[in-house]
Amino acid sequence: MIKKITAALILFFFSFSFINADTKSTTNYDDINFPQWTKDLRRTEIITFGSLPFVTLWTSVAYGLAVQGTFHNPLDKSTSNYTEQQQKEIIAIAASASLALGLTDLAINLISRKIKSNKQKKIQKTIMVIPFSQEEKEGPAPLPPEKEFQDRNESPETENPELDQDYFTGGMESAVF
Repeated sequence: MIKKITAALILFFFSFSFINADTKSTTNYDDINFPQWTKDLRRTEIITFGSLPFVTLWTSVAYGLAVQGTFHNPLDKSTSNYTEQQQKEIIAIAASASLALGLTDLAINLISRKIKSNKQKKIQKTIMVIPFSQEEKEGPAPLPPEKEFQDRNESPETENPELDQDYFTGGMESAVF
């Protein structure tokens, strides 16, 4: 009887803690402003140590086939066909392969991030943003040399050349957003 009452009290008190829990105060790993190199290092560490058991398993199978010429089941504890020196070699090979996997992933991520950054910089160089008020003071800004046209308001993409730029930007000052 005492156990039932204790269980009911524990359930009662813990149910209030779940009801009053603030779900909006959780913080995701991505919300914390860690430097990018720490995120890369953590990912490399996870891949290296996470792949170690699987790489060790397959390394011991491959080692048995390559060195001894027979298949040895590494999960069978009743037969231990590897000497201590062979076990050290298997662990060293597996650790090296796991480290190579982690570093390869790191290199791929760094290279792809650099490529994306270079593409973004290239895009930012081609886009020229001129505030509307500054354009009125200085006059129309010159177009880049590769995009010059005879008439500033006419471009190959314009379907209706009769509409000028003021038609599109003239009413923007009074627009309510």
